[in-house]
Amino acid sequence: MTPPKKSLTLHTSAITHSGSGTAVSQEPLRPADQQLKTWDAAVRLFSRRKYEDALHLFREAARGPAAHVADKARSYGQICERKMSGPEMEFRNAEDHFYFGVERMNARDLDQAHYHLSRALRLQPEGDNILYALALCRGFAGDIAGAYENLKRAIDLDPRNRIMARQDSDFRNLAGKSSALRALLGADGSPEA
Repeated sequence: MTPPKKSLTLHTSAITHSGSGTAVSQEPLRPADQQLKTWDAAVRLFSRRKYEDALHLFREAARGPAAHVADKARSYGQICERKMSGPEMEFRNAEDHFYFGVERMNARDLDQAHYHLSRALRLQPEGDNILYALALCRGFAGDIAGAYENLKRAIDLDPRNRIMARQDSDFRNLAGKSSALRALLGADGSPEA
């Protein structure tokens, strides 16, 4: 068992002038400055994948007075906890990336969803189901043109994707924002239907 970590106390040098020369004294940092120093140290540890040490410092930074730093520190602390909780997921094929990407999309972690769905598509370029999910992901992220392009490719590969998208409430909502998507779905009486 490792002993508990001691609180990190950082000081800054202040220069004071005395009659004959310059003297250096140590003054404690203000709480907000201390919080930032702790945050910076935690980020450095995190980038070196020293999650246990970083977690301790993120928790300390989360107790500081600056709310925006405290919020970020709590979020990074949770990431450290997940990294330490077990082995990282192993993605062996397009299907692994696809299912994880869909799970992340449903959790609205759109950056991770896009990353894994894109990886799945690289491994399986003709995956119409991947293109369909990627279209939704792009649409949720506000990239309507990307949603259109991916859905169009999914429909070109399998025309049944048009029927599925027409019945999908998420695509109906996206189509309300784009005449091109409405036309692609055939929702506006266009010849695409």
